[in-house]
Amino acid sequence: MQTKFCICAGVIFKLMNDNQPTKCYRLRRDYLYLGLLGSILFLIFGAGFSLAAYWNLDGSFRYPVPTAIFIVVFFSFFMLLGIWIILAYYRERLEISRDALIKHDVFHVTEIAFDEITQLQWFSLSGAILVESRFQKFKIHIDNFQKAEQIEITECLRNSVEYDLQEGWDKYRRLKSSLFETADQPVKPVRLLPVILVLIFAGVFFIAWWFDRGVLYLVVSLINLVVAIWWFSRFRKERLKSSSSVEPE
Repeated sequence: MQTKFCICAGVIFKLMNDNQPTKCYRLRRDYLYLGLLGSILFLIFGAGFSLAAYWNLDGSFRYPVPTAIFIVVFFSFFMLLGIWIILAYYRERLEISRDALIKHDVFHVTEIAFDEITQLQWFSLSGAILVESRFQKFKIHIDNFQKAEQIEITECLRNSVEYDLQEGWDKYRRLKSSLFETADQPVKPVRLLPVILVLIFAGVFFIAWWFDRGVLYLVVSLINLVVAIWWFSRFRKERLKSSSSVEPE
């Protein structure tokens, strides 16, 4: 009688685990805003500069048509990059089920079962996590998700994969210390997205100066470049401060 009860309990427990919902993690909403802002800005700048070059009202462009074509191609590349970011926001996601990891990219899906993982590598600087099996692999960029989701994903992977198969955990834990602290957390580093946007503006104004639009464009470009350098140096200082706040284990 006791044996039958244990068998029934085991079956019920297995069914409950099998019915556990798959947890889905999507990209932060910041990427949607970045894609929309980038696409709109580069569309406006591209249209404005290309039309100015094509019409050449003040005669400042020696070759108006080739210059307009070059500007269209240049700004179209960044506009398409913004559209790609929007597409990635809606398409890319990470799903964690009871027994597998499922990585959805823009155009394909990769699934690796936990018992098929041969290596789990933690990259401390980039924040990426490389998941490998015998025939497949993919990277999880942990910074793409919200803070609470980063903690859930990290804890799930750390506890679901054998420690012998994991590499780089100690260094990852030090540099990502804010994920493992509940109080007195270090100051959160400034994000790199504003730095990238400022550098883009610097490039836009530099191109305008290059095509003889005036020294003012060069001055604005240099100001943007200085701001980007300052912002990046601040980011590095905050990141080093964050990583040094936790002593090595």
